[in-house]
Amino acid sequence: MNLREKIKFNGDKGILAITIVLSLISILAVLSSAKSTHVFVHHLINIALCFAGMFIAYKVNYRTLSRLAIISLVLAAILLFATLVFGNEERRGIRIGSFEIQTFYFIGFLAIFFISKFLAVRINNESDMTLQDVSGLFIVVLLFTGGMALSNMSTAIIFFATSLAIMFLGNVKPKHLLLFCVVAFFFGSIYLFGTDSGRSSTFRHRCHYYLTNDNSEGYGDQMIKSKAAIARSGLLPAGPGQGVINKNLPEKDTDYVFTTVTEELGVSASLLILICYLILFYRSILIAKRAEGPFGMLLAVGIGFWFCCQGLVHIGVNCGLLPATGQTLPFISRGGASLLFAGIATGVLLNISKQEA
Repeated sequence: MNLREKIKFNGDKGILAITIVLSLISILAVLSSAKSTHVFVHHLINIALCFAGMFIAYKVNYRTLSRLAIISLVLAAILLFATLVFGNEERRGIRIGSFEIQTFYFIGFLAIFFISKFLAVRINNESDMTLQDVSGLFIVVLLFTGGMALSNMSTAIIFFATSLAIMFLGNVKPKHLLLFCVVAFFFGSIYLFGTDSGRSSTFRHRCHYYLTNDNSEGYGDQMIKSKAAIARSGLLPAGPGQGVINKNLPEKDTDYVFTTVTEELGVSASLLILICYLILFYRSILIAKRAEGPFGMLLAVGIGFWFCCQGLVHIGVNCGLLPATGQTLPFISRGGASLLFAGIATGVLLNISKQEA
């Protein structure tokens, strides 16, 4: 095999192009909002690590990795326990030396990986899901959803929705899914409205502002500034660093990076971002349809659904269409762990598309 064949890219070129476009937008957004050159350089390094992780995942056959499904579930459980018990102040990540790693994205991906494999084995064996199988799967999803909800409600909801989508495609009966949703809604309501533990109080206050516009306790400060920044944006770019309102917006390069992009690069750029996520999901569906087996099909849908859902939630919050959350924008928000996760997950998706080529 010559060098040209070794470096030839056989994955989905559309998804690769989308990740490159979103990463370029990210560079412009962080360049304009970075407080120092060090922050910007660090972001460039994180983007490089993102694509390095993507390349490695693209090269490793996803079917080989499927043998590690049980290990991935155990690792996800260990990471979740360590984050909640020994994690940082917000219990969303683990500090290792001077580095702080946000773990929930990796936990969600590892759990989704296991769920996809679990369902694929049943489909391959042409066996119906027993009550024991369904119950065990539901317990896994509820435990991880509940654990994430203690510190990050929005990621827990995205994980739950992604799990439901995979289970629906994995031949779990609709009546079982409906019963599962009822049980999850029951316990979720108790946690959100019957306790003040974890993020339940913050969730209630944010929903209160969203429904009433009562900002007497300050939970709507970010959303007010975000909507104002978007409202003053034009159709065409004003230019990086030309934003006015976003300069005083907290988390302007993470939780509210879409606002930064819209105010400085215009509505045209924000529409491009939205279209990119929709195309990414569409391409994921095409990859799933052409996948050789059910595992590739379920995993491709899960990855595409997660990215699209995460992107739409972030955009919805920034535009005032959803209550405030701490959700980042895939490939665009500044952050090491979130970018690395996005790269690895996309690499797996590209590998699935390569195997079917």
